[in-house]
Amino acid sequence: MGAERRDPSIAVVGMAFRLPGADTPEDLWRVIRNGESRFTRFTRDDLKAAGVPEELYGREDFIGTSAILDDISGFDARHFGMTAREARLTDPQQRLFLECAQHALENAGYPDERDGRRIGVYASAGYHLYNMQSYLMNNVLPNEDIGDWLAGMQVMVGNFTDFNATRVAYRLGLTGPAINVQTACSSSLVGVQLAANSLLLDECDIALVGSGSIHVPQVLGYHYVKGSILSKTGRLRAFDASADGTVGGTGILAVVLKRLDRALADGDTVHGVIRGWGVCNDGSDKKTFAAPSESGQQKAVRRALDHAGVGADTIGYLETHGTGTLKGDPIELAGASAAYRQDTDRTGYCALGAIKANIGHLDVGAGLAGLVKTLLVLKHGVIPPIAGFSTPNPLLGLESSPFYVPDALRPWPETGTPRRAGVTSLGVGGTNVHIVLEEAPEPAPRTPRAAPPPDVLLVSATSREALADNARSLRDHLRRHTALPT
Repeated sequence: MGAERRDPSIAVVGMAFRLPGADTPEDLWRVIRNGESRFTRFTRDDLKAAGVPEELYGREDFIGTSAILDDISGFDARHFGMTAREARLTDPQQRLFLECAQHALENAGYPDERDGRRIGVYASAGYHLYNMQSYLMNNVLPNEDIGDWLAGMQVMVGNFTDFNATRVAYRLGLTGPAINVQTACSSSLVGVQLAANSLLLDECDIALVGSGSIHVPQVLGYHYVKGSILSKTGRLRAFDASADGTVGGTGILAVVLKRLDRALADGDTVHGVIRGWGVCNDGSDKKTFAAPSESGQQKAVRRALDHAGVGADTIGYLETHGTGTLKGDPIELAGASAAYRQDTDRTGYCALGAIKANIGHLDVGAGLAGLVKTLLVLKHGVIPPIAGFSTPNPLLGLESSPFYVPDALRPWPETGTPRRAGVTSLGVGGTNVHIVLEEAPEPAPRTPRAAPPPDVLLVSATSREALADNARSLRDHLRRHTALPT
C-alpha cells in the first residue's frame, strides 16, 4: 500500500503588524468594518517642518498625501543585542520588521525554536531609501580607517534587502530557510506560497512570512505625472467611477504558518486555513514591462483554485490587488472573471475587497495586508464596505460578472460549506499570485485543567521601560478579552 496522502492545507497560527491607524487585529477590523481611509493630507507646515524644500511642495503637481505609521524611530536595540549605532544605521523598515517578527512568533506561541522545531523566514523589504547612499558618498571613502569601513559595512547590511530575512534568523536564533523574496508589489504573498511549499516539503516545521515597507521620510508625497498609476487627487477609490490612481502607504506585517494537521494536533490557535495557491508571470503577453495582463492574472487565480480543489462558486469574497486605477481595476476583474467562469455562470455573488482604499499601497507588503484583512473577514463572517466607494467604474462590467462591490457592512450568509475567499497580489514585472483561504475549523474541546491556573503571570523584558510597556500591554489585553480561557 502507498503512503497516506498528507493534507496539503496550511494554517495561519500567528500574526502581528503595524499599519496606519491599526496595530492590533481589533484596531484593523474597526478600520475595515467602518470603511475608514487612514490617509494623511500633509499641510505646508507639515512638509516644511519635515524638511521638504518649498520648491517641491509648492508646485501644483505635488500631492502631499500618504498613509503613515506613528513613531518609526522607536526600537529596543538592546533587546536584540544590537548597539545603538548599528540600530541607527539600519533601515527602519528592517528594524521594525525584526520586532514584528518576534511579536508574530509570540502570538503563535512559538517565541523561539524548541523541541527540534525549525522555523523558516520568508521576508521582503521595500526600497532602501533610508541613509545608505548619502552615508557612503559622504563618509566611507578610500583609505578611511577601519572604524569607518566597519560603519560602511553596517550601513550596507542594515539597508540592503538581502539581509532582512537573515537578520531575523540570526537575532531570533531560527535555523530553517531564511529567504528574501523580491517580486515587487507581490513579494509578501509570493513569500506565503514559498513558505507553504517549504512546510509541505518538511524544510521547516514553522514558517514566518513578513514584509516591511516604510518610506523615509514619511511626511512627503509625490509629483503627479499624467499616465502614471499615482492619484492626481490623492485619494484611492478602488473600482469607483472616479478612480484616478493609487496612493502609497507604510506598514510592517508578519504571519506564522504551520501545516494544518500539525497545528490541530498541537492545539494551536488557527486564524484561517490556506487551501491553495498559484503563481505565474505574464511573460511577454502585454504591451509594456510594467503593464498588467488579464491572461496572466487569470492563470494565477485558476491555478490556486485547482490546487485548492474547490470551485469558484464556493468563493464568497475576493480581496483584490485593487490599486484604484481606472484601467487596471477592470483588467484585474476581467482576469478573475475569466478564471471563475470555468466553474460557474452565477453573477453578483462574490464580494470584492481592496484594503489599499483603507491604508494605501504598501509596496512589497500589499499582498500580506490583503491576506490579514481577509483572515479577519472570514473570522467575523461579515462583508465590509470598500472605503471611499460610491459609483462603480463602468468599465468593470459588473452586471455580467461573478462580483459585486459592497458599499455597506453586510452579513456573509452560511451556505453549508466553510466560508472561502481569494486574495490576489500583482507585481510590476508580471509576477502574479493568488491564495485561496478558508475559515478556521472549530477548535477541539479543551481538556479540563487538572490544577488551577497560577496566581502569578510572569512578565519579562530587557529593561525597566520595556517591562512597564509589557505589563501595560498585558493589562490592556486582559481587559479587552475578559473571556479568555485559563
